Amino acid sequence: MYEGLRPPELPREITREEAMSAYQPFIEQGITNPDNLDLDNSAVQEANELYYKWQAQEESKVSDDPEFDHQTNLAKTMFYVDAGFNDPGYLRDVLEWLSLDADDVEKQPDNPGRVEMRNQIATAIRKIRLLLENARGDKS
Repeated sequence: MYEGLRPPELPREITREEAMSAYQPFIEQGITNPDNLDLDNSAVQEANELYYKWQAQEESKVSDDPEFDHQTNLAKTMFYVDAGFNDPGYLRDVLEWLSLDADDVEKQPDNPGRVEMRNQIATAIRKIRLLLENARGDKS
């Protein structure tokens, strides 16, 4: 009676790395700011679609854990930086966003998750500052 019926396929999970790698061809072409991507280009549209699917997938993961929410937010904030976009103006914007995130993650020394999140944000800030220093060094 139920022969031939299959359960519906669940959408496959998109990894952050997979979504980031879709932008690699543009970075190799010398595009350093995601705002400079040609939105009429079908390859850009496909990369953006993958990013939006990954982002929606991450946002759909329900959690009562504020640390999980902070972790997801950090992954989204650092997405284009980790993908390889390194325009100094864009990096300064991300640095500002991270500073706001750091303010949102209040200090709770007795909360190991919160301490770890603050450490991860600090590491991201150091990464961006290093990228900015390297960008200044390339221009001299």
